[in-house]
Order: sequence, then C-alpha cells, then structure tokens
Amino acid sequence: MTAVTRELLSCLPVAVAYLSGPGLAVEFANEAYRRLVGGRDVTGLPPHLALPEFSGGPGIKDLEQVMETGQPVRVAEIGVWVDRDGGGAEQVFADVECQAVRGAGGTVTGVLLYAADVTAHVSDRRRLETLTAALRDRASLLGRLRDANVLGVIASTEHGAYDANDAFLSIIGCSRADLTAGRISYQQITPGEWAALDQSAAEQLRATGAFQAYEKEYLHRDGHRVPVLVGGAVIDTVPLRWVTFVVDLTARQRAEQERAALLAREQVARAEADSAREQLTFLLRAGAFAAATRNRHELLEHAARLVVPGLADHCVVFVPTADGTLHAASLAHRDPERAPVLAEFRHHKIPTAGPMVIQSAYTTGTSQVLRGAAERIAHWQELPADLGLTLTRLRADSVLAAPLMAGRQPIGVLTLARDAERPAFAETDVKVAEAFAARLADAMANAETSAREHTIAETLQRAIVPSTLPAVLGLDLAVSYLSASDGVHVGGDWYDVFPLGQHRVGLVIGDVAGHSITSASVMGQVRSVLRAYAIDHPHPSDVLRRTNIALAALLPEAMASVVYAVLDLNTGDLTYANAGHPPPVIALGNGRAEYLDDAPGIMLGACDDISLPAGRRRLAPGAGVLFYTDGLIEDRRRDIDEGLSALAVALRRCEARSADQIRAAAESVLHSEPSRADDVCLLAVRYPA
Repeated sequence: MTAVTRELLSCLPVAVAYLSGPGLAVEFANEAYRRLVGGRDVTGLPPHLALPEFSGGPGIKDLEQVMETGQPVRVAEIGVWVDRDGGGAEQVFADVECQAVRGAGGTVTGVLLYAADVTAHVSDRRRLETLTAALRDRASLLGRLRDANVLGVIASTEHGAYDANDAFLSIIGCSRADLTAGRISYQQITPGEWAALDQSAAEQLRATGAFQAYEKEYLHRDGHRVPVLVGGAVIDTVPLRWVTFVVDLTARQRAEQERAALLAREQVARAEADSAREQLTFLLRAGAFAAATRNRHELLEHAARLVVPGLADHCVVFVPTADGTLHAASLAHRDPERAPVLAEFRHHKIPTAGPMVIQSAYTTGTSQVLRGAAERIAHWQELPADLGLTLTRLRADSVLAAPLMAGRQPIGVLTLARDAERPAFAETDVKVAEAFAARLADAMANAETSAREHTIAETLQRAIVPSTLPAVLGLDLAVSYLSASDGVHVGGDWYDVFPLGQHRVGLVIGDVAGHSITSASVMGQVRSVLRAYAIDHPHPSDVLRRTNIALAALLPEAMASVVYAVLDLNTGDLTYANAGHPPPVIALGNGRAEYLDDAPGIMLGACDDISLPAGRRRLAPGAGVLFYTDGLIEDRRRDIDEGLSALAVALRRCEARSADQIRAAAESVLHSEPSRADDVCLLAVRYPA
C-alpha cells in the first residue's frame, strides 16, 4: 500500500482496514476503524485476533473467498463486543464490505475492509420493535412516548389519522391545524411505489395486531422525500385503531450517501488532491498580494506572474485604453523562448468587440473558455494578420478569459492559456480564475481610489503647508515635506515659521493624528489657531494650552502633537513647549547632537485642560535645531529608539554649516528605506555665528 493511499484512507470518515499476506494480517487500519473496535491497535494481527467479529463463523471463509475469487463480500450488522475507555464491554454493530485489492499483475494481494457503524440504526430498530410489542395494550405509556417527541407517533383509524405528535408533523412538514382539519392521509404523504408495501403492512396489522418494522419514504409538504423506518401495533379492535411509530432516517441516509460518494471518488480524489492544494495555495498567495498592493502599476506588473506556471502556461491582463481598445498591461510565459512572442501583445491595439475570447469576456462580462484554439484562429477572418500570426506562434490550445469587473463595469480581462500538453481548463479552473479576477478587480479599484485620495490629500496639504518661508533677518532656514510612498498616508504633518516682533521668531512642527483628507483639513485649522494665539501672547506653554482649549471646543475628535518654540535672535535664547511630539534635536557641528527632551507633555486634544512645562536653551553661534515629524524616525520595520539613534548619528556626522546641510543629514536617514508608510516634515534652523 502506497503512502498516498494510506494518507487518503486515513482521512476517510468510515472505518477502513487493509489485510494482506498469506495469513491476511492487518497491514493498515485508520483511526475510524480503531475507534469502532474500542481503540485497539490491530496492526500486524491475524484476522481471528484483529477481527473477532469474524471468528467462529463464516467470516474468515468470506475473507478467503475474496482472496480466491476477487469478488466483494458484504455482511450486514455484525455484532462486535468492545471495551471503550475501560468502561466494560459494549456491543456495537457494523455493516462490513470486503473488496479485493489487486497488484500490478492483476492478482489479488489483499483485502480492503470497509466498516460502517450502524449501532444507532440497529438500536433504533430494536427499540422500535420492542416498543411496538410493549405498547399494544399500554395506552398510558403510548401517551408519554407521544409527548416525548423522540420519534414520530401517529394514531389512526380506518378513516385516517386523528392524532400525531410534533415529531411526526415535523417529518412531513404539516401543522396541527392540518391534522385537526383532516388534511393528512397516508395516501397523500406516501409516494405511489410504496402503496403495495403499505397494503401488506395493513393486512399484517389486521391479522396479528402489529406489523413488522420496514423502511419506506414519506412526502414532505415541500415535495422532497423523507426516508423513514415505520412500525405499528393495534391499540383497539372495535373500532380498529392503531399507532404507528416513525423514525426519521434522513441522517443515516445522508451518511450512507456520503460514504458511497467518498468511495466512488477515491480514485478521482487522488488525482485532484495535488491540484486542489495548488489552487488553494495560489488563491491565498494572490489574495494576500492583492490586499497588500496599493499601487496599480505594481499590481498589474505582478498579476500575470502569480498565475504562471501553476494555473496556466501563459497569462495576459488586458485593460481598456482611452481610444477604446484593449492593451496588454501584464504578461508572463513559462517558456522563455516564447516570452518575446507574448510581449508582442503590447504593440497590438485589440478592439473590444470581435471573435477572441478576451473580447467576448469584456463585452459580456462573463467568463469564456475556448478549446482547440489553434484550429479556431484560422477561421477568424476579421482578425488582423499580424495579431493572428502572434496567436499562432504562441501555440495555445485552451484559453480561459475572465472579466475584471468593478460593479457592472468591465475594467479589464484576465486571460489564461495552456498548451496542448496540459489538460484543458475545467470548471474548477474557471472558478479559481474568476476568484482571482474578482480579487484583482477589487485591488485595481482600491488602488485607483487610493491614488485619487492620495493626490487630493497631498494637494490639500501642500496648499496649506508653505513651500517657502518668510525671510527672517539673521536666521538660516530650510524645510522639506516628503509624502508617504505607501497608500493614502498623507495629510496631518505641517511646519510653520512666522515673525513675532522684538527680534523673535515662532517655530512650529506638528502632526494631526490620522492619514486622510480630513487630517489635512484639521491640520490647516490647528495651524491657523496656533498662529493667532502666538501673535497675541507668544509664550509657548500658553499658546499650546489655549490651542488645546480651542481644539476641544471646535474639533473634539481631533488630536495633534506639536512643538512650538520661540527663538530670540538677539540672544539665541530658545523657549519651547512639547505637546506629545518627538523632541527636537540640536546639532552643534562639532560631532555633538542633543535632544531637547526636558519638557515632555501630552498631545493636544487628549483632555480638555492641559499644563505643559517650558524648556529653555541658549543656542551658541553656529548651532542648529532640527524639528521633524514621526515619519522620520518611526517605521514598522524598526523600533522608534533605533530611529532616534540613527537621526542623532546622522546629525553628529553633519558639519551643520547651514540649515540645508542639517536638513539633508536628516533626510539621509530615509535613504536606506525602500518605502515610507508615513509623510515627513522637516524644519531646520541655524543660528548664525
């Protein structure tokens, strides 16, 4: 028995054992079989020990007969005594089927034994038979059984049913009102093919006072058939009245059907197992890629590569252009020699209407499958000659085109193709392609929305944040705004510089929480409020406290981190207050850099009333100060302390001879990062020597 067969049989819900060799020892038994026989490990045991249900009877001879003739043997309701969990002996019943297993030469090499636990069914039948005999003259017990609703109970006369419990009414889908109105008759709820068996039961009932339990079907009110086990007994002879007990066999029938389907699909499942795992892996990988990629160009660039070679030999993603034609935006081919041929699609302008499956998929919005593509191409007379030649040279045999839909609007076509050496696209392939096309279309739509919102937010922020600063005599200034490269992460960062009179200048760096158009709008309002208070009373602590009061009253949902500093140009005195923002850093130009982290405070908007301490530092001539937002030092790939250390190292290495040198040194921290998840504002100030 191969490892693949063992793995497949181990997953089956029915009990399976494999016996081989001259003595028919058990070579393999799955977990379901071991549970059936009380958890015993029967591997390596001969039949009389491994299969005690066969010992002492014809069972061993049946196994030998299978080995000799190769014909299957079925045995119903074999009784097995097992000891489960040390709780004592318990009898279970099983339906057993023995199938011959042939080797490469066609000879029988072993026996595959399938066993289904039918203990519940046997117990139900025996209980029903016992109840039928016991309840012939016990009306009180009948009433209790009726009310218990464990199984269906119906009382009848020659004229029809006059009482039934809820369990029976549920089986046939009728109400108690139907019963009261006399709308329930055996003829209505029984399919015609069971009439003869019902008649035989009725005759047996009249002759003996009971009829043997048998299986039949009832018609549910909605039309479907319900398999049942029925038995009955007379409760009164004059007039004739009897009770019928009904056990719903739907669950058992479903289990039997599932078992039969599993066995029938055994060979098919082996072939499909690898394909199913590959398709699932592909969809998981494709879904993760589509969810993580917010750039439309990158999305289309890699889309075709996800499909090849697992699902297709080559793939092309077509998107519509402004001139109404389809353009190949993404291509991939498993054969390097034919990849240049596939690349010729980039030069073809394909009309949206025509005989090609990509055209049909685009215009109809439904998936299209073409088999025998090479033969069909020759009959497409309206196809341009150069395009037809490209298709012929690709040698595709089976083509699948799935539309990319944004609602009801087509936004492209995913086209897959296989050579004749591979199986043509099946229905499962179509479903996988459609699932990927849906993910790709959603990702494309999201990328378009992200790009549009990114542009709007960045435009709004650049309109609010000044690109040039006021000329302040005796002060060297440099600024920089770097938008996020990932998604829509733009909107809340700003810097500001404004004169205050008496040779003082206000310096601001801030960041509104969030990354959206709303954040950019809130940032503009916070900037204006802070400016107004700064001109009225420039002390940094008072300005931020009053700004927080205004923010709580006007924008209660908003939060912002801010550093506001006032620099006296005559003395070099720098007074500052920090509302939950990364601390500014002083660059002294002689290999030293220090963070101004002695005045920490909480963010604006965190509570209604805040008190922020003020920090003071006298700048030496030639010293510089860098104000920045958290996008410079924070990144999901590293800790914030690492970012602060990297910035300090960059400024220590900087000569700091100008504000622009300080700005450039700060930006160098970002050069090693492939992308930015947040926008960055920089304000560099140098107090001249």
